[in-house]
Amino acid sequence: MIKLVYVIRRRQGLSAEDFATYWRDTHGPLVAKQASAIAARRYVQSHPIDHPANEAMRAVRGMLPPVDGVTEVWWDSLEAMQAAYATPEGAEAGQILRADEERFIDFSGSSVFLTEEHEIFDRTGGKGPGPEAVKVTYLLARRPEMSVAQCHATWLKDHGPLVKSHAERLLMARYVQSHAIAPDVNEGFRQAGGYIQPFDGITEVWVRSLADLEASGHTAEQQAAAMELVEDERRFVDMGRSHCFLTREHLVFDHVK
Repeated sequence: MIKLVYVIRRRQGLSAEDFATYWRDTHGPLVAKQASAIAARRYVQSHPIDHPANEAMRAVRGMLPPVDGVTEVWWDSLEAMQAAYATPEGAEAGQILRADEERFIDFSGSSVFLTEEHEIFDRTGGKGPGPEAVKVTYLLARRPEMSVAQCHATWLKDHGPLVKSHAERLLMARYVQSHAIAPDVNEGFRQAGGYIQPFDGITEVWVRSLADLEASGHTAEQQAAAMELVEDERRFVDMGRSHCFLTREHLVFDHVK
């Protein structure tokens, strides 16, 4: 499968609360209604959580502040997505969704890109982290001297196993890397939609609860492990163009299961 990642900035003059409510309660159901026409298989909204950990994660890395939200939409394949939008029904659905997005999204500050997921570990036995889970959402821009391929290889082959080695210690439940793919298609999205440059990928790390998150940095051993991960990130991440913040997922529909 492929996954589209939509990094969202809200329209100027719209409060964070009004944005989140409209996105969840009005736009989400509208996407669900159009899911068949666009052949979308799964749709998740990740809403930011206001928590001191956001500033702690940002400050230690020198990163940008949180965005207003992240949408993820899955398709069976790139070909399936493109074929759906090429039909009259899919084209009409796309227009309906875009018109609704204009009500709450600032396109000039948002980003859209296609990805492929790489699950590094799942310590939940496939059951998922549970209803109280929170997710560290990490929007990754590569270091300027690295190619996309170099960044992805370092992230997957070096950093992924390092995170896995500390997963139990840091109370991580699940960890997925989503690497940007199809650069020509992503550039087409950018130009057609008036978006900013896409990221090189997104890291998602779930913990079972805020209590687990808060307990994951108490000991000297945990703190050393967390700093080892941060220092390793510096090898391939441009911190000044990346974001790291807490979210909670809102599943709108899942036609995969």
